[in-house]
Amino acid sequence: MVDLSVEVAGLELKNPLIVASGTPTMTLEGMLKCIEAGAAGLVTKTATYARLHQLQPRPRFMVLRPEAALRGGYFSLYSVELMSPYEPERWAEHLRRVKGRAREAGVAVIASIAGRTLEEWAKLARLAEDSGADMIELNLSCPHVEESEGSAMGRAAAARLELVEEVVRAVKQEVAVPVAGKVTPHGVNPVEVALAMERGGADAVVATARFQGLVVDPDSMRPVLWGGFGGYGGPWMVPLSCGWVARIALSGLEVPIIGSGGISDHLDALRFMLVGARAFQVCTAIVVGGYGVIGRILGGLKRWLSERGLDSVRELVGRALSEIVPFERLDRETRYVAVVDPKRCTGCGACERSCFFGAARVVGGRAVVDVSLCDGCGLCASLCPTGAVRLVRAS
Repeated sequence: MVDLSVEVAGLELKNPLIVASGTPTMTLEGMLKCIEAGAAGLVTKTATYARLHQLQPRPRFMVLRPEAALRGGYFSLYSVELMSPYEPERWAEHLRRVKGRAREAGVAVIASIAGRTLEEWAKLARLAEDSGADMIELNLSCPHVEESEGSAMGRAAAARLELVEEVVRAVKQEVAVPVAGKVTPHGVNPVEVALAMERGGADAVVATARFQGLVVDPDSMRPVLWGGFGGYGGPWMVPLSCGWVARIALSGLEVPIIGSGGISDHLDALRFMLVGARAFQVCTAIVVGGYGVIGRILGGLKRWLSERGLDSVRELVGRALSEIVPFERLDRETRYVAVVDPKRCTGCGACERSCFFGAARVVGGRAVVDVSLCDGCGLCASLCPTGAVRLVRAS
């Protein structure tokens, strides 16, 4: 049997999948579905006293490249989904009600909170703990909080490292449960933010949240739908998010990292764990594909581990970190050339169009490569739709 259990900041999780704060956890019914689908943890929609962030605009979602989203390809989710629409006291009642079912299923309930002042942070933290939260997640990453607001929440707070420390410290002084800070990748250095969270006493960090973006419709010559900026994320984020997780892990941070940012399948999840994440959060994939995504990711993890004879998912954490080659040590001496398998080549011309060195050409319906001109850059091999082109070491 493959063991998917992990430990994060003292919490024993039956598997590494946590449903991130978002639409799937906005309601009591949604949180119960996360539990039924097999998630090891769920993060509530963020509780706040800021009325402006409780009122949801409509419409507020737009999927870019929906055809790709429906077939499992790369897409982007653009939205202006805000925080919990419920007053904190009603939000706390939902938390208390879901806690009973979560306890029976062995699922951790993580309360996401966002205060505008240190006093509000402390008040929300007490409310969350009193309502049964197993962990508290500090929303220092929401892309919809502008720095001009002068607020102590969301990415506006993350721009001031001293404030990040103060927020974490204020919450830690109020509660006994573990506290995690969620890191924004937008307009800051996530490594510095994570280290500031640790200095403030955070027991874990979540890296990373979504970016803020702007999608404009050329035909109307105005921003789409709601007409303003929105959060921007999706599977395309995985390399960026993994890059930051790796840098945070290599920075000397001693508290555990929970990976986040674009995970849509078990391979994405593995990528995060291999660069140092002990667990991972999923949201966008569930928004687009439904709660069944949870089971598919966990099933994929089990199969992948079993096929390789690995007993525990814990064996993977950080395994790729020692394999990262520093810039100054990149191989600049070895020469490679492209070769073509004529049995696989269809003569589509992708290699010829992409070759900036004039080495690849289509002759008689098949691609040929002039090795004397080939730079060995690898672009043609990466683009070839049939795998007919590959790189070999030059003699």
